[in-house]
Amino acid sequence: MKKEDLHVLVSDWEFGAGKAGTSTGPKTLIEYCKESGLSFICKAPITIIDQKVTAEEVEDIHYPYLKRAIPLIEHQTRFADAIENERNNNAKLLLLTGDHSNAIGGLAGFCRNKDTHKLGVIWIDAHLDLHSPYTTPSGNIHGMSVNTAIEKDNLKCQRNEIGAECEKLWNKIKGIKKNSPIPAENIVFIGIRSYELPEETLIKDHNIKVIYAEEVLDNGIQWAVTKAIDYLNSKIDDLYISFDVDSMDPSVSVGTGTPVESGLSKIQAVDILSTLIEYPKTSCLEITEINPKLDQQKPMAKQVFEILNQI
Repeated sequence: MKKEDLHVLVSDWEFGAGKAGTSTGPKTLIEYCKESGLSFICKAPITIIDQKVTAEEVEDIHYPYLKRAIPLIEHQTRFADAIENERNNNAKLLLLTGDHSNAIGGLAGFCRNKDTHKLGVIWIDAHLDLHSPYTTPSGNIHGMSVNTAIEKDNLKCQRNEIGAECEKLWNKIKGIKKNSPIPAENIVFIGIRSYELPEETLIKDHNIKVIYAEEVLDNGIQWAVTKAIDYLNSKIDDLYISFDVDSMDPSVSVGTGTPVESGLSKIQAVDILSTLIEYPKTSCLEITEINPKLDQQKPMAKQVFEILNQI
């Protein structure tokens, strides 16, 4: 995946999270890149998938365990359509997104017209994002993104009675990819340090690969990325990378909705993204959860620009 060949897709959807503000994150990042002349962003074709919602649509929760599902389906379907179109033309994609529920459309578009058994995901994040409506403590869909791409809803750990209409919407969300699930064993998490018992149970039951934050601290980021690539290399032909800025330590990642202590340093973020963007099987790189409303003291978009400027 050569930086110079990237197409940029922007999705400003922010209503899968509990805090507003990420809708302006991608465009703010692009502004920093253009002001500083970052060539692989300035020269790249850019397509923007704008969120088209009314105040009523996002204020009316409807389903407490699947908040704002109806407008989310519309937006993420359009986002997946755009990704599918670019991938049909063999484009390599940089996805700049609002909140992490955009990975629903991101992964869906990544899956379309492909052999999903040969697709892989590296999820760099403080969180596992493996909840479903049956297990979610909040109903915020950005905590369910990975689950939409795999088969298991984790009914073993069900804590919520969601009702028939909510179940129908959940299945519709999982169906945006128009394809079979990505095998759980084709997913690697890096930097995880915040999760709930249902997610931990799902990880253990399906032997999903997780490289926890303390392992990165003990062994280094190059050890972690090498371990992830070695684990996936023989399984996959095509790789989706999702980089949530809350994977970084709050000393760096101030402007994000759910910061967690003991995350990656900026240098580690540069190292992992530099390695993964050069990995030949990488097709999509997503950068998500920049929230300019929360970062007046230390702009998150500027931090990410400085990372991109070094990879």
